[in-house]
Amino acid sequence: MGLFTSFKKSRLERKFKKNEWVIIQPIPFSQFEQLIVEHVDAGWEIEDDYERLAETTAKWQCELRKGTSILTCIWTAKQQGIIYGPERVLTGLSEKLNIPTSATVATTWF
Repeated sequence: MGLFTSFKKSRLERKFKKNEWVIIQPIPFSQFEQLIVEHVDAGWEIEDDYERLAETTAKWQCELRKGTSILTCIWTAKQQGIIYGPERVLTGLSEKLNIPTSATVATTWF
């Protein structure tokens, strides 16, 4: 891992601690795509210009917003799905996906 990547990872993990965020990774494509659809159906808004997501997409990112909560969703063909945001929101999703949350970034996408 390069110096710049290490710096970005460290900075992001400090934000996790400060804001009580967690990350769920890796999320397989079918589950990742389904969780985006379910959140939009539940009233979450996609903040970025929507681009069609495909399993072969090199990199895709969006923010889902509902009230004061923001979930950042990232897909990379190499590392699969990543979602981070408030622990209070992602704990239930983590249990549903059967993927544990973490306060550290296991694999970098930047």
